[in-house]
Amino acid sequence: MKDPNQVKDLTSASTADLLAAAPRPASVPITVLCGFLGAGKTTLLNQLLSQQEGQKIAVIVNEFGAVNIDASLVVKTDETITELSNGCICCTLRGDLLQAVDQLLAERDLDAILIESTGIGEPLPIAQSFCLSPAELELDPSLPNLLGRVHVDAMITVVDAAQFFSLWNRPDTIEGDEFGRGFGELLAEQLEFADIVVLNKVDIAAPSDVQQLRELIALTNPRAQIMEAERGQLDARTLLNVQLFDQQVLEELPAWGEELQKEHIPESEEFGLSTFVYRQARPLDVTKLHLLLRGGLPSNIIRSKGWVRFADDDLATLWNHTGKLLALEGTGYWADPQQAVTEVVFIGQHLDDQARQTLTQMLDSAVA
Repeated sequence: MKDPNQVKDLTSASTADLLAAAPRPASVPITVLCGFLGAGKTTLLNQLLSQQEGQKIAVIVNEFGAVNIDASLVVKTDETITELSNGCICCTLRGDLLQAVDQLLAERDLDAILIESTGIGEPLPIAQSFCLSPAELELDPSLPNLLGRVHVDAMITVVDAAQFFSLWNRPDTIEGDEFGRGFGELLAEQLEFADIVVLNKVDIAAPSDVQQLRELIALTNPRAQIMEAERGQLDARTLLNVQLFDQQVLEELPAWGEELQKEHIPESEEFGLSTFVYRQARPLDVTKLHLLLRGGLPSNIIRSKGWVRFADDDLATLWNHTGKLLALEGTGYWADPQQAVTEVVFIGQHLDDQARQTLTQMLDSAVA
């Protein structure tokens, strides 16, 4: 699948003075973006990168599915974009994360590292990866020890303000969870351990929901800074090199020790989520697809994203779906239209063989 790499610079703010105001620290600052599926993490990441102006910022993009669509949506930088797929960096790919950062430090003189976590990633164990040695994390002791070489600058949680409470209030429980928990628990963890909470999509959110979100964050994490955004547009100077992460404060929380003691179950299992990748080499018919999507996607699909190739059109179309919202947006032209394919990743519950067959047949009906 080709990446059109068409990203507009939507802000004039600069990050050039973020690190120039003070001597470069002995270790490289790491900023971690968390947030549930479809909250807008990649959009915010691109906004930050578009403001870098020559700064050497490396990017690590994590996706728990086998295909890392988010990495193809990231604006190209002068540094390598590292993809960590088919697992989560807060559990199954923790060792891979340490190795990836170690390799970046060995090969490049960096100003900062930006990490985009998967939508079901938990902030606390990700932060602990850079605060403790591999032995303390009960990982392979031969893994690189990053203590003193990097430090967490800020943990940022991005929230879809328009759809947060519909997910928070879902009556169903997490499939296979022995405690009968709901998705609200994951959302709570993503809020409680953030240094900054970005309320994204406020332009399409109900004002009452935004206010309720502010009140919820004030109760559960009063130390967090709250920022509102439309399409992730924020001044990078409010998010990078802010030195908000406080390990000592987090270590005093009961959750810090509990996290180190518990057995790490992959989030895809803990929350009953799985992925399915739809691929189609033949182009789709735009009218057929639009008619098809009027009926909506199956209710067990929480998130889907990818690229669509339409017949008689060299435009690469981004498929972006979260909850009740689905958008098809032309973002640029295929580098090689003859090699272009439709590829969409679906994330949801109960994605068994029958569900996958249903999705495939449904989308195949839109083939030109």
